[in-house]
Amino acid sequence: MVVNRLLYFALLILSLVFYFASIIWFAWLLLILVLALPFISLLVSLPAMLSCRLDASMPETVDQGAKATLHLWLRSWRFLPMPEVQIRLNLRSRDQDRDMRYLSRLSRSDGVLNLPTDACGFLAPEFCRGRVYDALGLFRLPLRLPNLSPMVILPPARPPVPMPQMDQFLHQQMKAKVGGGYSEQHDHRAYRPGDPVKDIHWKLSLKTEELVVREALEPVHRQLVLAVWTPRGAENRGVNLGNFRFLSQWLLDHDVPHHAVWMSGERIHLWEIQTPEDTLAVLRAACLAPENSADLPWPLPMQVDQLCTVGMKGGSPA
Repeated sequence: MVVNRLLYFALLILSLVFYFASIIWFAWLLLILVLALPFISLLVSLPAMLSCRLDASMPETVDQGAKATLHLWLRSWRFLPMPEVQIRLNLRSRDQDRDMRYLSRLSRSDGVLNLPTDACGFLAPEFCRGRVYDALGLFRLPLRLPNLSPMVILPPARPPVPMPQMDQFLHQQMKAKVGGGYSEQHDHRAYRPGDPVKDIHWKLSLKTEELVVREALEPVHRQLVLAVWTPRGAENRGVNLGNFRFLSQWLLDHDVPHHAVWMSGERIHLWEIQTPEDTLAVLRAACLAPENSADLPWPLPMQVDQLCTVGMKGGSPA
């Protein structure tokens, strides 16, 4: 509060001039009152200054383009007037430099700050400095500041262009069940020595005049992986993650469990997806990945039964 201090010093100088230039008896009383005014203000405001706390809240996840706000409010002893505060706030994202903001006069009403959500990624409010002032704005104390988790901005689901052939992932392969036993699906084959007698299909054996065995089948568990590239740049990353969201939801709608693989820093992450919540968890983690994350290696250094690339053109990352 530089203006408040300048005004007080101007008042103090006028009081001194009036004291030395005037012969009125109460000039000294006025000077003493002006000198004591800052200490009286501090004494009255100190309980509220010491008990003042800043609270903040914002959504943890928001869709790209949706409205999101950061709510700020002060807490203090209710029977005391709310002091003036000044807060320095940085808005940090994955691609942009910090946006420094100064917020003041939150004591008059709750602060509401609209947050930009036009780019896929995250937005992390960082409170760098907070100060609380006395009633006259002459003295200040540090203000306790909250810590907020980054807000994740999720891209909308969008079909990739061109759309990959996904029907091949719907055909479930079957194999003979080890040890036999009950199964809803069976196959028939010629009898081999050692096969249990209970597995012989007598009716079919009589028709074919040779022993036929009913063989229990079980599905082949294949590892379907969506390999997601998260390139630098909010626009390209938003397109790739939007394509992944669409493909993952399409597979879940057709009851196809799958995995997602992506890079965060220098580490390859593999996540099993069985529910829409798993898809959102992958999107959150990919959006929070640092900007200097390495590119996903190609070919992938892992055993994959079926692979669908997201963000690849012509066999290389788009």
